[in-house]
Amino acid sequence: MGLGKSYNDSIATALRLKNLILFFAVTHLVFFVFGEWTVAMEYPYVLDLREEQLREIRELAFIKPLTGPLAGNLPLKILYTLAFNLVVGAFISTTVVGGLVFFLPYIIAVWRGFLVGVLFYGVDSTWSASAIFYGTFIFEFGAYTISSAAGTDVGLSVLFPARKAADTRWQAFTRALADTRRLYFLVVALLVLGAIWEMSLLHYLGPITGGEAPPAG
Repeated sequence: MGLGKSYNDSIATALRLKNLILFFAVTHLVFFVFGEWTVAMEYPYVLDLREEQLREIRELAFIKPLTGPLAGNLPLKILYTLAFNLVVGAFISTTVVGGLVFFLPYIIAVWRGFLVGVLFYGVDSTWSASAIFYGTFIFEFGAYTISSAAGTDVGLSVLFPARKAADTRWQAFTRALADTRRLYFLVVALLVLGAIWEMSLLHYLGPITGGEAPPAG
């Protein structure tokens, strides 16, 4: 009963904020395609960026546990990926920054979509790579789209309290936070599915090798 109510409340809130959510969905998709296109056109700066990022990403601290101590433990890899994507990928980098400065999630969405397009150009050369990448992309970027909309809504509500039919900025802020809490039911659900999908397929099928791209998580 509790989960059902949370789901219904989350869907109802998402429908009220559908314009913001659609805006971020389109932003992610457009700049993902743009990133892939710039690699296909072989722009020197983009190719240099791709090479640099592919070289550096394997040395990032959050990747090392997945290829080190957690490598043989699928449940822990799923939990670790979920925790990182939820706390850093969604909450801090989109929702919190949006609450502070409403347009920052848009800038992050532009860069994130573009960079993923650049890095993962050509990874869909096999069915397994396609399944891993596109499934993960749909789940994770679906979550980041909603978390970005939530953060932007908080920031805009503080500036324009009428968005929440509020008399004061504080009242608008608290109502926006309540909407964010409801939306995060969907964010968490999508990230759980994304972590299970990505880590399970990588665990059993092996890493994505097409285009020398790193794991999508």
